[in-house]
Amino acid sequence: MQIGGLGTNSTATLGGTSQIQKSAKKTVENAMTDGFVEQIKEMARKDAQTGVYMSDEFAQMRQAYKTRYVSPNRSGLQGQVMSFMQRAAMGGNRGNFLMRLLGGYSMKASLGIHSQYNTAEVFAPNGELVGAYTCGGQWVEFPTEAESQFLGDTNLVYLEAYRAARAEMKSAAQGQAPADTATVDIRA
Repeated sequence: MQIGGLGTNSTATLGGTSQIQKSAKKTVENAMTDGFVEQIKEMARKDAQTGVYMSDEFAQMRQAYKTRYVSPNRSGLQGQVMSFMQRAAMGGNRGNFLMRLLGGYSMKASLGIHSQYNTAEVFAPNGELVGAYTCGGQWVEFPTEAESQFLGDTNLVYLEAYRAARAEMKSAAQGQAPADTATVDIRA
């Protein structure tokens, strides 16, 4: 989801690649270092040996890496939103607010008569919705284009390495040399 009118001109374009998609591709390319790709392949080979596809260890490693190199700092944003909501509730503010947060992020908040009706949406500098505070008092995260692309790219690297490892194991069990396996380099 994207929002316009917050000083961003990066919303999706028809018939072409949006600025969001271009930015996401660059972010993912920077995150997918040779060392990280090799780490994924090693974990896939290890998982193939144990017969577990995408082990918890792999999922945790990938999530930590994504949070560090691809994702926005949602905990910082959540803290800013919660602080604003608390101050607004104590001050008796009501209505709709549009404000800038640290790092170029924007927040659109709607404050009701009772604090249980307060909501807020947080947008990245490029206009992507990254999180929301619900009237139920919960923080909800929305994946960015870069995060989605990162997951897809890491899935592909893992799948190819896992399949290659399983093919090697099968060939070794049959006493044959492993067949050539096709690989795809997803980095441009």
